Amino acid sequence: MNILILGSGIVGANLAKKLSEQGKNVFLLDDDANELKNLSERYDIKTIYDDPLNPSFYKNFDSKIDCFIAVTRSDEKNIITSKFAKEFLKVDKSIARVRNQNLILDENKSLLIESNSFLDHIISPEWEVSNNIFEKIHLPGAFFSESLITQDYLLIGMQSSDLFKNHTYDEIKVFFKTNNLCYLGHSKEDKINFDFKNISISDQLYLLIKKKYLNKLIKFFGFKDYVLDVLIVGGGNIGQNLSTLIEQDDQEINLKILELDKERCNFLAGLLKNTTIFHGDALDQTLYEEIKLNNSDLVITVTDNDQINTILSIIAKKRGSKSVISVINNESYSSFANDLGIDVIINPRELTTSRIIEKISKGSLLSYHSIFKDEYIIYEIKYKNEIFENIKKSEVINHICTLTNETLELKNNDHIPLNNDILILCVLRKDSHVLEKIINDD
Repeated sequence: MNILILGSGIVGANLAKKLSEQGKNVFLLDDDANELKNLSERYDIKTIYDDPLNPSFYKNFDSKIDCFIAVTRSDEKNIITSKFAKEFLKVDKSIARVRNQNLILDENKSLLIESNSFLDHIISPEWEVSNNIFEKIHLPGAFFSESLITQDYLLIGMQSSDLFKNHTYDEIKVFFKTNNLCYLGHSKEDKINFDFKNISISDQLYLLIKKKYLNKLIKFFGFKDYVLDVLIVGGGNIGQNLSTLIEQDDQEINLKILELDKERCNFLAGLLKNTTIFHGDALDQTLYEEIKLNNSDLVITVTDNDQINTILSIIAKKRGSKSVISVINNESYSSFANDLGIDVIINPRELTTSRIIEKISKGSLLSYHSIFKDEYIIYEIKYKNEIFENIKKSEVINHICTLTNETLELKNNDHIPLNNDILILCVLRKDSHVLEKIINDD
């Protein structure tokens, strides 16, 4: 597959790197010669220095391009160049990054695509992050929750409650089998374990479950529904989008936002109806009692400053907040934060890249999800015989289960995957390129 990416910024560079590692032929276009030179020396990509708004570039381009992805910081440039790519390059798919919050509202997003046939998909990193966080805060006792593409299945991370720990191994095994639950792994004091027999002494564990069994699972763990106390630090686009989603949802949440900019606070106060807005510096410790930092069920740090997000998440955790989610762009900060106990770290660059890759996939790769603080990745893959045979030969890919005919079949159930089945696989992040190469060679 030949892919032309416009924009050599953080998202474009990461996307080019990831796609080239998968064996795609990547062309990276920009009018920043220095950045292109730097990236061409680091990655196996072809860089092109030219004016992306010049139609002649597309008319005279001499390679067949299957997919065009525009991820500059300019909405107008991304949309206009998508039109050029569709019209002159005849690409199969065009994807444009859009930052304007009004354009990406559901009703406007549909209108934008319907009225511009050259746009196949639009993507907003801010909305991707907001929706990703929103999925993670819905279950009592859950620190992680993401839906699979396959209908009605949910990947969740649960805290191991005392009641759950009092169940015997046999009781847990029967419950999981009866309710078609798939165990993915657990951790104890930051040590990762994949032995189901030790599940009752875990601190946290990851499961795959059909949504209709969620209430049974929550009851089995001993968790009860109650009004969550949630604090969002940062009232920018992510904080605003996330608050809007929470206010529109049925779940009862006592929601607070802490924002530094006074004008932004006034704007949010006028927009949000059931959210308490606090004005102040996130690192001002005199505010912590007023915003009840110590008693928060969940603290979510979404400012545009990695340092503030990291520091406040650590402070919140040490002061007694039950769970913390932090948005961190810098990978060096991410590894540092993991070691200090932040429950969930969201990297907008990685999240946006994964969503774009899902959209350009020809069908085998449905989704992928990071677990165990980004050490492992869960893949949702459409079954194909060639892919499955190569997976069986690999020593680094773990085939966990198969989703078939509304049921979940564990690997050891003697079920032979068939067409239309979905494979659930687990791979160490450092080995992810092995699986992605198999998928893309198919």
